[in-house]
Order: sequence, then structure tokens, then C-alpha cells
Amino acid sequence: MKVASAESLGQAAWDGLLSGRPGGNLLQSWTWGELQSRFGWAVERLLFDEGASGVSSIQRARSLFPGGARYYVPRGPAVQPAVRDQVVGELVERARKGSGVVLQVEPDSAPDGGWQRSLEHQGFKPGMSIQPLVTQLLRIDGDPEQLRAAFKPKTRYNLSLAERKGVTVSRSTDVQTFARLSAETARRQGIALPGLAYYQAALDLFLPLEAVRLYLAHHEGTPLAGIIVFRFGETAYYLFGASGLEKRELMPNYLLHWTAMLEFRSLGCTTYDWWGIPEEPKPDHPWFGLYRFKTGFGGDTVRYPGLHERVLRDAAWRWEERLRKLKGRVRSPILG
Repeated sequence: MKVASAESLGQAAWDGLLSGRPGGNLLQSWTWGELQSRFGWAVERLLFDEGASGVSSIQRARSLFPGGARYYVPRGPAVQPAVRDQVVGELVERARKGSGVVLQVEPDSAPDGGWQRSLEHQGFKPGMSIQPLVTQLLRIDGDPEQLRAAFKPKTRYNLSLAERKGVTVSRSTDVQTFARLSAETARRQGIALPGLAYYQAALDLFLPLEAVRLYLAHHEGTPLAGIIVFRFGETAYYLFGASGLEKRELMPNYLLHWTAMLEFRSLGCTTYDWWGIPEEPKPDHPWFGLYRFKTGFGGDTVRYPGLHERVLRDAAWRWEERLRKLKGRVRSPILG
């Protein structure tokens, strides 16, 4: 197999190769790599057999272990099934030569056994997932009236309520307001979310490509909630959401997503990826409300194989894992 750097290709050519492949995901896109490179990752883009066999973006971050590195392939590689074993072997060798402590791979495919077999054959074992294990995918390319009619009754009611009560949704570049709402959400839910610098960088990089939109919902001048939705290929990806406590009874999030669905449909998107749901939670589960909200719009539940990791330096990785626990570090979805 011929493996070559793709750095000379540029964004358009790389994304063209990627989007034409099964498993071509936003997190493997050129611009996503540029975003991550601003926040501690070194990104290497690889062509296999001049792109005929596939492509892969691999991210490298400094390990907590002195002199080591952590390698991560988010939602990839995007390669032909016949060459999975060869590609994984190439990635392992690159990580090993680059002082890798661990190589983590999180494929973008159904857990049909194909990726598990290839990864296990190369000595990988399941690890703690960074990206969601389960998501909800909604087709949005049909008639809007039929799409809305297919929502669950409670979803249709709450969407109509937001419209009736005068909630307004508009595209925005007011990242500061979104970041403030995001910080409120993180504190309220006890989770780690990006901050202002990350959101601003995302808009700076993706807006010129018409590949991201920030929506804010207001009522009588008060910002209530916001979402950031990305586009790659024919899929719209809802990655970030934020809301305050004020006027939550006006159900702004329903109108936010409905607006995003209609606008991204007009951009040629056929699918709306909710980017993660809890897997069949019980009513007392802390994320049951989120599950009910996202699945209320309908769509199909999709499961992924999850993260698999190949430890290349056992002692160093054990040392690093202990350090991470001591530091109380939380691996945030999307960021890795």
C-alpha cells in the first residue's frame, strides 16, 4: 500500500475525496483538522493509494507522559473495507515511530463487526469513547409539512407553542452570548463544554465555507438559547447547544432545531445528525429528558463501534491514566 501526505491537496480536494466515501464525516474534514490544530492537536492527513483506497486524518497531542504522544483518529479512517487491516497497520506504525503512547481509533460506521475485527486483529481493545456511541439521524430532505407532521405529538405541540408565544430564531455571529449561555449550561448540568475561544474559532473557519450556522432564540429581546450546527457533505451536524433558565417554558429549543432543519435542507443537506443520545435510558436516567427531546423529532437510532485503542507503551499509558484521574480531567465529546 502506498501511503502519502495529503497536506498539499488543500481543503477542497481533501473534502471532495472524503465526502465521496462511506464514513466521510465532519470530524475527518480538512477544516475540522484546522480547528483542532488551534487547540493543542497536530493534524496529519494521509492518502492511501493516492486516495483510491481512502483517506484518514490523524490527530497527535502531547502526552502527559514526558516525551510521549497520544494519537487519535476521530470518526475514521474513511477507507475501503478491503484495506482496513493494512490501513490500521500503517497508523500503528506511524504512531509508534512518533513516540506514541497510545493510538485511539473511533470509526464512523455501524458496529457490524468489520471494524472490530480489523482493530482487534491489530491488538486494539475497547476503550472509553470520546464521541457518542449512539446518535439519532433524521431525514430532512422531504416535504417540510410532512416532516413536521411526522414529529411526535408533544414535539409538534411545543414547536407550535414557541411560535405562538413569539419566540424568534435568527442566524447570528454573537458568539459571546452563546458562550455565556453555554457556560450556564455547563454549570447547571455539571459537564465540560468549550468556551468562547473555541466557538469563535469554529465560526471563523467554517463560516467562509457556509458550513456552520449559529442560531439564537430570543423573546422580547432576551436571549434564551442557541445552537451551533455544522455541515459536511449532505449531513447537518448539531454539535453544540446552550440555554439559560429564563423563560424555558417557551420551548425555544424546538423552534431552534426546526429552523436549522429547514435552512440546512435548503443548503442541500438530507440528514440531521443529533450527535448523541443516551441508549434506551429509563425515565429516572439524568439524560432521559434529552433522549425524549431528540427522539421526539423522529428518525433512526444509529450505533457506532466505539473507541478502540492500541497501547504502545504500557507503563507510560498506565502512568498517564493515573495522572488524568488525579488531575480530574474530563474527556469532552468532540474535542477529544
